[in-house]
Amino acid sequence: MPAPRHFHERPNRDGSIRLYWRPSASLRKLGFRDRRLSDDRSRALAECEAHNREVDRYRLTMAQGVFDRARPGTLRHLIAAYKAHDDYLLLAPSTRRDYGHRLEIIALRIGDARTRELKPRVVQALKRSFAATPSQANHVLRVFRLLCSFAVREGIMADNPALAFRQYRERPRRQLWRHDQERRFLEVCGPDLALVYLLAVYTAQRQGDLLALPWSAYDGEVIRLEQGKTGALLEIPVAARLARVLAETPRAGPMICTREPLRVPGGRPAGPIRLPWTADHFRHRFAAARKAAGIEDRRFQDLRRTAIVRLAEAGCTVPEIASISGHAIDYCARIIETYLPRTRSLARSAITKLEDHRPREP
Repeated sequence: MPAPRHFHERPNRDGSIRLYWRPSASLRKLGFRDRRLSDDRSRALAECEAHNREVDRYRLTMAQGVFDRARPGTLRHLIAAYKAHDDYLLLAPSTRRDYGHRLEIIALRIGDARTRELKPRVVQALKRSFAATPSQANHVLRVFRLLCSFAVREGIMADNPALAFRQYRERPRRQLWRHDQERRFLEVCGPDLALVYLLAVYTAQRQGDLLALPWSAYDGEVIRLEQGKTGALLEIPVAARLARVLAETPRAGPMICTREPLRVPGGRPAGPIRLPWTADHFRHRFAAARKAAGIEDRRFQDLRRTAIVRLAEAGCTVPEIASISGHAIDYCARIIETYLPRTRSLARSAITKLEDHRPREP
C-alpha cells in the first residue's frame, strides 16, 4: 500500500536512511513538529499511523470546538455538526478532503445564514456565484445537497432546498492518448512512470488502485484486484507487452509500482529499498514527464478512457470491456457513449463488417 501521510525518508552519508513523521505546513502552524521514527521500517510505519491518528483526533476536537462556538441554527453550525459525524469521518480520505474543501467554500459564502432561511433562492444564488466555473458549481452543489440531506435526517431542517436544482451541463472530457503521444511520453518518463502508464493503458484502472497494487496480485499471467472505489473484484489477463515490462521490473518491495529511493549528496541511491508512490509525488512527477514530452492537453485520468476506447476499437463487446474496466455491464453500456468518441477506425470497421455481411453478387 502507499506510504502513510507525512511519512518521509532522509538519507545519511553512509547510505542508511532515517525515517521521520513530517507534518505539513498547515500542521506546523498548529504546533506539530517533525518526529524521528524507529529505524525498523515496520515499526516506523506503525508509529507514523499513530501520529496521524493523533492529528485526526485533534482535528475532530477542533471541529467539535467550532460546533460549540458557532451560533446555533446557522449553516456554519450545521457544517461543524456534519464534519463531526460518521457520515463525514468514515468517508475515504480523498473524498473527505474534497468535501471539506467544498464545505469551506460554502461556509465562506453563506455560513452565517440561518438554516431555517435556506430556501431555494439561497441555493440559486450560491449556484450562480460559480456560473463562470460550471464544474466548481456542480461540485459545490452536490456537497451542499448532501449536507442538507444530513440536516433533514437529523431533524435540523424540514426539507432539502437543493433537491430540485439541476447541475450545469458540462461537456464530457473526450481526450484520448494518441499512440504518438504515448511514444514520446515513454521516451522521456523513465521506467518507474512507464510501468504505471502501461498498467493503466492495459488494465483501464484508476491511479489509486494501480499505485496500491502488490506483487501478490500478479501470478505471472493475471492481475487480481479489488477496486477501491467500487469494490469490484477483477481478474485481468496481462497483455504480452505489459508482461515483458513486469518481468524486467525489480521486486524491491511489496508494491509493483515504486519509485527510485532518495539519493545521498554523491548521487548514490540511499539504500536498496524502492519507495512506494504517494499520490501527490506521482502527480507531480507525471506532470513533469508529460511536459518534457511536449504533451500539455492530456491527463493520467484520460488513460482509463483511452484503454476503453482501444478495447472497443479492437472489436471488444461491452461485456468484455466491462470485465476489464470493472464497470457494471449495464452502466458500461450507458457510458460507452461518452467514453467512445466516433473515431475513423471504428467507422472503417463498421463499413468493412457491412460489406462482409452483404450477399455476394452472382
